[in-house]
Amino acid sequence: MPNDFARLPGRPRPEDLVVEVPAFEDDRPQPEPAPPAAAPELVAATEFARSSHAAPTIRRTQMRAGAWIAGVPIAVLAVIAVVQILLPR
Repeated sequence: MPNDFARLPGRPRPEDLVVEVPAFEDDRPQPEPAPPAAAPELVAATEFARSSHAAPTIRRTQMRAGAWIAGVPIAVLAVIAVVQILLPR
C-alpha cells in the first residue's frame, strides 16, 4: 500500500484503546499505628527510633557532594601554590 497523504486514517475503535490492568493486593508492610495523641513524648520517641534504623538520608549524600565541590578546587589551588613556591622562576 503506497503512502496516501490525501486522506486521513480512520478513527481507532474505543475497545482498541482500553487497557485492562489486573487488580493486586497491596502486600507491602504497613507502618505501625501511631501511639495515642495524648503522649507527644511517646510519639516523638517512636518516630526517632523508627528513623534511626532507616537507610541513609539525603543529608549524607549532600555532605559528600559538598565535600567534593569544595575539596577539589581547594586541593587544586594547594597544588598550584606548592608548585609555584618550589619552582623558582
